Amino acid sequence: MQHESKWKKGDWVKGRTVNGELMHGFVVDYNHEEGTVKIHVVACDRETTVGRVIETLGYLIKPFPVTPLNGQELRSMTDLALITSDRDWFMDLSAQLSERDDSTTSDNLAQTSPWYWSAQH
Repeated sequence: MQHESKWKKGDWVKGRTVNGELMHGFVVDYNHEEGTVKIHVVACDRETTVGRVIETLGYLIKPFPVTPLNGQELRSMTDLALITSDRDWFMDLSAQLSERDDSTTSDNLAQTSPWYWSAQH
C-alpha cells in the first residue's frame, strides 16, 4: 500500500511511539511503502529513548509548533551557525535578519538590555 509522506528530513515533530510514549524530535528518514517515519528523539516519556532513532507510524506524529524567532534569537542562532561552521544555516539566518527592520529592533534592544545606560535614568 503506497502512502504519500508529508514529512521531510529535518522536520520537527511530536507524537507517540508505537509503544504509546509521548515524544518529540526530528525526522531522519521515512518509508513511503510502510507509512513509517524514523525520528531522532530529543525528549520522551521513556528516558532511555532520548537520543535514539526510533521508527513510528506516520499517523502517530504531527508537526511540532515552531514560533518565529525575534531579532535577538536570530542573532544568537547566527552565532551558533558560525561556531558550528554551518554555512548554509548561517546564510539562511543572515537572510532572515536582513529582511527585518533592524533600525527599530536595535533601538528597542539597546534600551531593554541590562548593559544599556542612559543619562536620563
